Amino acid sequence: MKKLFKIQYDKVIDKLRANIATVKPYFENMQKASISLLLKLTLIVVIVFSVIWLGKFAWKHLADQDIFLVSPTTFSFDTPDWATDEFIHEINNIHGLKNKYNIFEKDLTKRIVVAYESSPLISKVNYVERELPNKLKMKFELRRPVAIIKRKRKKHLVDKDCVRIPGDFYKYPEEGDEPIYIISRKSVKVPEYGEKWKDKSIEDGINLLNYLKHNKIDKLLKIVSIDVSKIEGRRKDNKIGVELWTKNGAKIKWGFSPSSGQVSELSNYEKLQNLLSVAMEEGADLGNMEYVDVRWKTPLAKRTRVR
Repeated sequence: MKKLFKIQYDKVIDKLRANIATVKPYFENMQKASISLLLKLTLIVVIVFSVIWLGKFAWKHLADQDIFLVSPTTFSFDTPDWATDEFIHEINNIHGLKNKYNIFEKDLTKRIVVAYESSPLISKVNYVERELPNKLKMKFELRRPVAIIKRKRKKHLVDKDCVRIPGDFYKYPEEGDEPIYIISRKSVKVPEYGEKWKDKSIEDGINLLNYLKHNKIDKLLKIVSIDVSKIEGRRKDNKIGVELWTKNGAKIKWGFSPSSGQVSELSNYEKLQNLLSVAMEEGADLGNMEYVDVRWKTPLAKRTRVR
């Protein structure tokens, strides 16, 4: 029995050895093919990374050439006629900019926008675009004075957005114009240059001035001041809101802003029509008028006494 089992065992072993011998060349070929494929893949990876590295090196070397450097000191702008030499110099030397930039720098345009919008002379940067090889194309809006805020014997220049701006860089009033004052007696903190006045009455005064300028009334009637010191009151307290004064000394009782919530308050358009109706009858300069009250449906007016 043992001999029979041994014979069968030997047959199985011989068969396995025969099978192994048969498939061994196949496995050897597969191993060789795998090694060859792995070597090829490794070579491809090495080539790809070499190309990428060489490309980055070549690009960096090319990008670092002086031809791709842009300097803010060489910027030139189309400035308006009202811009002074000091204003132009300040715009050409914005604080926070480096001496040179590479045109391919990451977030370059964003950094330029941040630097220019931090200037109190600039209200908004519309866009900054790269132009190869070494130019930046940009457009921004400049702040321009529209009035002087007068409070506590001190004067502060302000633009149409009620933002305080430095007077050293402007000539105000401009040639041929008269200054316009916003009269305020309210005690509020004076903002830094480039910051907005946090005073509702001053803001209402500037908004009214913008409206008058838009309709060219400021020059027609020679408005010289807008008194907003009484704007916080109510009519029942004998307050009349905003008062306008002309160069000839006529007082215009304008009232409160449309957003003040005053009952039966006329719109700015209705008040303007009232004012123009009086001006057409008495003369555009209101030279013979002591005051004009445009707060009512029918305007009131009083002539100066002739001595």
